[in-house]
Amino acid sequence: MGAWGTAIFSNDTASDIRTEYREFVQDRVPDDEATRRTIASFAHLVERDDGELWIPLAAAQSEVGRLDPEVRARAIAAIDRGADLELWAEAGRTELTRRTAALQRLREQLLGPQPAPKRLRRSWRHVEDDLTPGDVLAFTAPNGRTALFRVVGIHRSRYGDSPELDVLDWVGEHVPEPEILSGLRAKRAPASGNLPERPVVWQPNRFRKTDPVWHEAGFVRVARFAGWPSRAARTPGHSGLWRAFSLSVTRNLDDGTW
Repeated sequence: MGAWGTAIFSNDTASDIRTEYREFVQDRVPDDEATRRTIASFAHLVERDDGELWIPLAAAQSEVGRLDPEVRARAIAAIDRGADLELWAEAGRTELTRRTAALQRLREQLLGPQPAPKRLRRSWRHVEDDLTPGDVLAFTAPNGRTALFRVVGIHRSRYGDSPELDVLDWVGEHVPEPEILSGLRAKRAPASGNLPERPVVWQPNRFRKTDPVWHEAGFVRVARFAGWPSRAARTPGHSGLWRAFSLSVTRNLDDGTW
C-alpha cells in the first residue's frame, strides 16, 4: 500500500477502491450490484482485520449517499479494533494522531445522517470516429523531413478512444505514391528484457475537450487503405497527447533518429 497522507483515500488501495465504486455509480449500476462488484474486485482484502477494503468502501458510499448497512458495520468494527493504527504508529506520533483523527471523523460520518443518493456524471471521453485502421498519417518537421504512421487499431476504454499507430520504416521529403505507400513496413523495436521484437507503436490520447486532435497537432491523412486488418491485441508503446507526440516526432526527424 503506497500512502502519501493520513486521510482515508490517501493511499493507492483506498483510492482504487473509491475509483472503482464511483465508476459503477457513474454507469448507473444498481447499488447492491455496485457493492458486490467492488467487493469482488478486492476479494483478497475481505478478511483483513485492518479494514483495508471496508473503510474506504464505506467512505466512498457515504460520499454519494449509498452507504450499505453491512459495509458500514464492517467499517465501524475495523475502526473500533484500531484498524491500521499499528502501521501508522511506526510513522511517528504526529502521523498516528492524524490518522486516528481521520478514522474517528469517518466513524462519526458513517453513524450520522446520510446524504440523499447522488448521481455522478461520467467524465468526458474522446470518441474516435474519424481515424480508422488503414489510415496513413504524415507529419512534416520544420526541417522538411516527413515521417509516416499507419493506424493499426483503436484502443477503446471508459476513459476514451486512442489510435494505435505503427511508425512506418520511411523518412523523406515527399510522400510516396499509393502503390509504394501500401507496401511500407513498420519499424521494429529490438527485443529487450521480457519483450520480443515488436513494432514501434505510438498511442496518442485526448483527456480533455481542449486537447488537440490529430490534424490540429500537425498530422495530415495521406491515404486510407480500405479493409486494413485491425490489430486485436493492444501492443505496448508510447503514450501521450497528440501535441507531445508531434514534438517527439520533430525531435526524431531533426536528429536523424528516424
